Amino acid sequence: MSTNKDIIVYTTPEEQIKKLKAQNLLIEDEEIAKSALNQYGYSNLIKSYREPYFITSGDTKIYRSGVTFEQLYSLYILDKNLRNSVMASMQDLEEHIKESAADVISSSFGTHQDNYLEYRNYRNKRKRTKRFTLTGILETMRKTLDTDKDPIHHYITEHNIVPPWILFKSIYFSTIVNFIDQFKNAEQDKLIRKLYDLETTDLSMEQIRMLMMDTLFICLGYRNVAAHGGRIYNYNCPNELRINEISGDNLARIPPGFSQLIFILQLLNYKTPFLRLHDVLNEEVNRHCSAYPQDVTYLGQILNINIESHTVVYMSNSSNKYHANPYCSGIKEAIPLEIEEAKTKNLVPCKRCYRDSV
Repeated sequence: MSTNKDIIVYTTPEEQIKKLKAQNLLIEDEEIAKSALNQYGYSNLIKSYREPYFITSGDTKIYRSGVTFEQLYSLYILDKNLRNSVMASMQDLEEHIKESAADVISSSFGTHQDNYLEYRNYRNKRKRTKRFTLTGILETMRKTLDTDKDPIHHYITEHNIVPPWILFKSIYFSTIVNFIDQFKNAEQDKLIRKLYDLETTDLSMEQIRMLMMDTLFICLGYRNVAAHGGRIYNYNCPNELRINEISGDNLARIPPGFSQLIFILQLLNYKTPFLRLHDVLNEEVNRHCSAYPQDVTYLGQILNINIESHTVVYMSNSSNKYHANPYCSGIKEAIPLEIEEAKTKNLVPCKRCYRDSV
């Protein structure tokens, strides 16, 4: 889309490319650019990821010297893959948290809904949003019991009991997280022992309760942003670790941002979400920075990580070339490999996307 202060005007991908070139953006392959704009949209691809690459003078936006469409597109792909990984990791974590919380509740209050949904079992912590008050949460859960959908309907009709591990499957993660926030200390401490290895920390139980709840709300924030297609790599989650209150030496060195998400996931006993995100982050940062080393400083600062020189290139099964850009020349399912391995395979650098002094 092309915009000014008064009107939003429809433009074709060809017109969008013309505009980008007029703004000093280099486009190495116009067919790839047109295909990307068709597939992902100008606003989603360009407006959302151009910030590090252009300068504004008055009402005029000009891309920095040497910046290419392919570079901007690569940043978009980095964020898209991070977003997909965050979504998968948070869904995995959500399942684990729901099962763990259900186990805690059933062990404390039994498996019958009339017992574990009793108001007095929990504290009534103030919430700004009505549906996340204790009354609102319990009301939501009781309404969820009234359904003709399985597995809840099956348990109601066959047993007249819906244990919490069945009910929680149909409850939003946001409701579960706020429900855990309403647990009394005894139940929160039970959950902590499931989620954390207490022998490896010198934090008090009160501090670990803060850590657990901060972790859950941070993860919820990332999950919601990922679910709605928002930017992930530079997302500033409104929920942060209460570092001063928790006061662990390791926590004090963790700045907000994506690195904080990685750090808090690493602390959990269940490592799969952390490992998935860690691997995808490394893979995407290495891919992008190998092709565009000028972005190392920017991404290092935004992600709050140290980016080491690590040259990954890409090949296809139908060519004897290796590429810096996994999407060069319309490659499908590019295969990543170290540049030294590419050379041992007698692959040659692609003249279009890779400039190497071999």
